[in-house]
Amino acid sequence: MSSKSQSSKRTRRYEPRAVYALAHALKTEGVDLHNLPGPWHPIRRALRRPGRNAERTVPIVTNGTVEIAVDTAEHAADLSGFLNSAGLAHLEPVPNLRPPEQDLAPN
Repeated sequence: MSSKSQSSKRTRRYEPRAVYALAHALKTEGVDLHNLPGPWHPIRRALRRPGRNAERTVPIVTNGTVEIAVDTAEHAADLSGFLNSAGLAHLEPVPNLRPPEQDLAPN
């Protein structure tokens, strides 16, 4: 199978650019997103083998029930602060944004 065929079969990834832009706007206005109180906080989950860009962990935003995988630790901190600033205690994320269980290292 050619590399072009392999890349066309890869799972498309959702990137919440609008949320990142809103978080950036709040930070520009002086809101300290990384220190806002609330249920959302950034964590990292270990991967069984290196992932994208040879990363050993994946950044996650969680409220203890819902986990949302994001692309960078900075985005995880921004997103958690944004959700806390909005007063959201819970949300229903788009399915399949968390890495598959077989890719995560055991806790």
